Amino acid sequence: MTSRIIRAGEGEVLGPPLGCRDRFLVDSKDWSGNLGVVEHLLAPHSIAAPMHRHSREDEFSLILEGRVWFVASNEEHVAEVGDLVFKPRGEWHTFFNAADEPARLLELISPGGLEEAFKLIDTDTDDFGPDFDLGPYLAAYGLDDDFEATAPIMEKYGLTFG
Repeated sequence: MTSRIIRAGEGEVLGPPLGCRDRFLVDSKDWSGNLGVVEHLLAPHSIAAPMHRHSREDEFSLILEGRVWFVASNEEHVAEVGDLVFKPRGEWHTFFNAADEPARLLELISPGGLEEAFKLIDTDTDDFGPDFDLGPYLAAYGLDDDFEATAPIMEKYGLTFG
């Protein structure tokens, strides 16, 4: 891999416009699996993912625009521009935008690979919702989800998957 610049507007963008769109910046395959980088573009009142945990990766989220709500270990937090949120492997969590304005965050995934699950979900889940079975998508990436724990959060904040 050689030095390069990924310009604003470059990178594949997938996902529903009224939900969480993902802009793929660094593919872990290009970095020996060590790192994946994805920009999450959260529409107002959208949730990025159901409550979930990963067994292999740690995630770091740098807030670039707006405010982003996180639920982790049964506690709610709000992160603002410039804040860095650490989501360690094995911890149940979700994140969402409960505001009326869009939000953006840069997701650093270490080791990488989880971004491949985002690509699958972004392209194959047109009917994504509480009755959709994410199991086949998640199992291959060491992920678990909990829609039962997600529903009250969605109701409380009026969130959708887009």
